[in-house]
Amino acid sequence: MPGEKDQAIRLRRAQPEDRPALVALMGALHDFEAAIEENRADASAADSHLAWVEAEIARLGGVTLVAELSGVVAGFLCYTFEEDPGTFVRPERRRHALIWDIAVAEAARGQGVGQALLAAAEDEARAAGIAEIRLYVLEANTRARRIYEEAGYGNYERFLAKRL
Repeated sequence: MPGEKDQAIRLRRAQPEDRPALVALMGALHDFEAAIEENRADASAADSHLAWVEAEIARLGGVTLVAELSGVVAGFLCYTFEEDPGTFVRPERRRHALIWDIAVAEAARGQGVGQALLAAAEDEARAAGIAEIRLYVLEANTRARRIYEEAGYGNYERFLAKRL
């Protein structure tokens, strides 16, 4: 993958045989987040976290998308369909897609894989009648925040925490 800037990105839905690659990518994501946020688990939690996300996708509806470069899994994105509880959001705006995880292999970064995954998730959500897609990002993850902002994502709510 290194040095192959202009190769085509192939997007598709995840298959069972992709799971080892997804666990490896999730593990790298976990290690990165553990380095910038003290409450995050490291790669040892990747398999169990992916299993939990898969169960949420089965329960709520949603998708895991995979991006390939030269036939190799280079990234993935998982999202579910959610609905805001209560009546504080207008009924027609309560249903939305929520991106749980997005990860791109180190060797594939800077080649548009993350942007392609985001665009594909947006297209699929739109096709399902969803008018809004949301995601969470760690405040300390400035690179990811910049990428999301470049893709048109902006602050919706601010979730604050205080360590006790």
